[in-house]
Amino acid sequence: MDFGQKATSILEGWGAFDEERRLEIEGERISIDGDVAAADRLSCSLSGLRLRLREPAALDPEDLKQWGDRIAGRIRYLLEALETVELDVPQGKLLLRSTPPEKRPDGSVLYYELQLSSAGELELSRRRYDGAARAVAPDRMHVTREVLQKLLNDLAATAPSSS
Repeated sequence: MDFGQKATSILEGWGAFDEERRLEIEGERISIDGDVAAADRLSCSLSGLRLRLREPAALDPEDLKQWGDRIAGRIRYLLEALETVELDVPQGKLLLRSTPPEKRPDGSVLYYELQLSSAGELELSRRRYDGAARAVAPDRMHVTREVLQKLLNDLAATAPSSS
């Protein structure tokens, strides 16, 4: 299934908007959903993207590392590259972040955060660290429709098999 083309078709059907909408795409093996905050003819703003294996999974730490490596090797076109930061074996989670993150003149730092779980779930978001407040808050991912299409297809292609 072409997840990117399906997402583009849904966005085209919605037209331009400036309120949160949920994008949901079901495939045979995986499902992808995202929170689209706004869109126009060429681009959209996302609060987050999630991918889930439809069949229950129990990925071991090596499976998680391999999945993270596939993502880091394939998705090199976002604002920053993604690299593995931490493997939490007891929690069954792998964390990837932007390397290096985007540092703004005001002291804030923006980065992508991607979490993989042993249950076969992926969550991609954008974060903003405010140095003055010493706090992290969600930020929107702004992508063209072309980048969104490629991103969804690449996330789907890197997903482990659930068997």
